[in-house]
Amino acid sequence: MQYQPEDGKWQVGGNAKLLFDLREQMTPEAYEQNKRALQEFLCGYFSSGDCDNAQGDSISPLKATAKGGKVLKVRWALPGSGKSGSLRLVVVAYCDERRVHIAQAFRRRDNPTDDDVRDAVADM
Repeated sequence: MQYQPEDGKWQVGGNAKLLFDLREQMTPEAYEQNKRALQEFLCGYFSSGDCDNAQGDSISPLKATAKGGKVLKVRWALPGSGKSGSLRLVVVAYCDERRVHIAQAFRRRDNPTDDDVRDAVADM
């Protein structure tokens, strides 16, 4: 099945403060373009039907949460920022509910450890 961003619910958690900070630095148009591009990228992964495997270096499935969400580490480059300006996102996908929650965001240089990921999804 081909998923589109409109097929689900998208949430950004309060711990993903970096994303809120970046939003303030962008024009509304640039923010919407970046948000849509990330949603389409994740929908492509979900549409592949192979959500238990990595997608190159961009998406790494890590574990499941106690409430049934699939935890993904997503590498996302902001347009125009180069590789050093990219982000590491901790994403929880609730496939049955068609809900995606961005639990935490890190700059590339602050690459999250397994403990950081565990902390980001502890109550999910």
